[in-house]
Amino acid sequence: MKNPVTASLGRMYAIMRNTFIEAYRNRAFVGLGIASVGLVVSSIALSRLAISDQASRVLVDFGLFSIALLEVVIAIVMGVILIFKEVDRKTFYLILPKPVRRSEVVAGKFGGLLLVLAVALLLMGLAWVLSLWSRGIDLQPDMFKALALVWMEAALITSVALFFSSFASPVLSGVFTFGVFLVGRSVIILDELLTAKKGLIVQNPVVQTIASFTVDVFPDLSVFNIGKEIIVGVPVGWDYVGGAGLYCAGYCLCFLALAMLIFRRRDFV
Repeated sequence: MKNPVTASLGRMYAIMRNTFIEAYRNRAFVGLGIASVGLVVSSIALSRLAISDQASRVLVDFGLFSIALLEVVIAIVMGVILIFKEVDRKTFYLILPKPVRRSEVVAGKFGGLLLVLAVALLLMGLAWVLSLWSRGIDLQPDMFKALALVWMEAALITSVALFFSSFASPVLSGVFTFGVFLVGRSVIILDELLTAKKGLIVQNPVVQTIASFTVDVFPDLSVFNIGKEIIVGVPVGWDYVGGAGLYCAGYCLCFLALAMLIFRRRDFV
């Protein structure tokens, strides 16, 4: 008799593989991939417009920013449309009657999207490294750590997208997920404003309560951004990357657990 855990992992692997193949063939992913590499390479032209002693900083900062932004865009777009397409094409009517748990479907979709993000990051990272090499900029180990952190941020946003797509329409899911991304990028600013001695947030109890709740609940996406550290030459250790990975995993597990709970109760009939 087959081990239940092994059987479950096998089903999730099959869903993950099909998700990756489906996303790889999707026109949206192909278009985003071409645009991503083009935007990263365009940083070479942008660096030529900068002052000579600032060209390397522009190339590093703009290239890393482009990769991070486009990874998040891919995470939102693909995370939002994949489950909707399964429902719209009534594929779930064929999958769910089989001995496949709905939680396995969500986990498999998430794993497939992580592979998609890894491939996209590999292509954009290669284009970025080549653009740095073409301008004679020395590669630093922290640059590869920065790419790993970019992937973690995109993975977290993917789990958010799957959570919203488990109960909302694609448009609303995209809007909600992008909203979480914007708030997550602003958490560090809110935290600084909360510790200030003056300002609207500190003086208004209602606004202060909302801001404190936002800081406590929403993920702080600045954790995954070390672009400034690379530019000014501040070293980033692997212990920081590992801590960021645990931070990412914690939020991913929370959002995926909520998505599985909602998806399990959803009626597709």
